[in-house]
Amino acid sequence: MKNQLLQDLSLLHQKVASLKVYDADNVVLLRQYGHDFEALLTRLLTFNPEAFKSISDSYHNALVKNNGAADLDVHDDTANSSGFYDSVAELNSCINNSIETMNSI
Repeated sequence: MKNQLLQDLSLLHQKVASLKVYDADNVVLLRQYGHDFEALLTRLLTFNPEAFKSISDSYHNALVKNNGAADLDVHDDTANSSGFYDSVAELNSCINNSIETMNSI
């Protein structure tokens, strides 16, 4: 199970890292990847709740920060600092933290 979770996290990390430009297609992809991470996070919490609780809390706090939204913020943030690019960075950070945590188990 650990190897499969690591493989799924790595694949999702690659997908999120490919989101370089704000456009309609990437907005859709970011939303999908956010949902994919939530599904992975459920599996990670089932695998080891203590190890992944702080990552789960961090991810959900980022969602709440987006004006209480239950989804990543996907507006164009060229002129401000909380939107698409920040959401990509936050999601990528949570995925990286999950990979590091999984490798330490």
